[in-house]
Amino acid sequence: MVSVPPFGRSPVELASGIDALYMSARGAVPDVLLSELDLHKNVARQRDEPVDINLGGYPLRVIGTGWGKYRYCLLHELARVGITPSEKLPAIRVQPTAKALHTIGPETTVLWVRNLLDAFGVESTLQVSRLDLHSDWQGFWIEPNERSNFATYSDKRALYEVGDALSGLNFGKRGGALYARLYDKTREAEGKGHDWWPDVWGPGFDPEQPVLRIEFEINRDGLREFGILSPEDAFENLGPLWAYSTSQWLTLRIPTADETRSRWPIDPRWQAVQRCSLSGNALPADRMRAGAASGELRRMLPQLVGYLASAALPLGTTDLDSTLAALRPHVEAYGQRRSLSFDDRVAEKRRRA
Repeated sequence: MVSVPPFGRSPVELASGIDALYMSARGAVPDVLLSELDLHKNVARQRDEPVDINLGGYPLRVIGTGWGKYRYCLLHELARVGITPSEKLPAIRVQPTAKALHTIGPETTVLWVRNLLDAFGVESTLQVSRLDLHSDWQGFWIEPNERSNFATYSDKRALYEVGDALSGLNFGKRGGALYARLYDKTREAEGKGHDWWPDVWGPGFDPEQPVLRIEFEINRDGLREFGILSPEDAFENLGPLWAYSTSQWLTLRIPTADETRSRWPIDPRWQAVQRCSLSGNALPADRMRAGAASGELRRMLPQLVGYLASAALPLGTTDLDSTLAALRPHVEAYGQRRSLSFDDRVAEKRRRA
């Protein structure tokens, strides 16, 4: 029996492409840079907040802790950067942000990283250590009882549910050569305050229906099996990587009487996934910032409204306008006691952001 797409529509691809691109670079880090990072890291640790630094025109922030095995961790709106003097590890580790990949695109992100390495004074060949490919769909959903209809090279799988609804289905081992995740992207985006995703999905997105994300995480070992070392190697092999992942490593099948699952016919919905474009959808940075700000405020509102309603009791107020007006002298007095006004707090948070 052929599976019928739910919600009365055929599978619609909303977005697809690269969702994560972790890179590393071997080479010697100049001693003068390591000394400067040591100084800023110590100050950041003492202040318990990141310290601003400018390297070759790139504004970065140094935090007071390392990043895993990397002694120094630097933050930029386009990437998290790890630096180590150890010769046992690549000198530089770079994890671009979603903002970088979905606004300026993967190719431009790689160019930005190479320019950043030049600013560091590090001469090295950039290599890919992890690549995540994704496709987002509506008109295609996986029911919990369909988990046994998947044929996969991995014997590890995990099902996640919220109530009676499927929220995620994972195949493989995290950190293995290949790891697959199928999950409710709308639920995740709402929980994280990533309200910019509907703009990425575009006019085909139906806000009344969930978005199923199909994602393959391919680590260094899996990439090497395809001869992928550099970012350019990865860009040239997106099609073969997706074809292998969706045609061999993991497939959704229609059950038959045959006891060999791999001989079951491919589900038509999965055939659509196999043909996804991997074209990547770009979003203007200002729209992403607006969506991120809207999502962050949306997540704050329940607590904010609750605090304001609670404050109205000791203040003796009965509505929003009178509560805000009555709070003003208390907020100003608190700022005087702490020698940091509300305006200064806002300015400091804006500077950090």
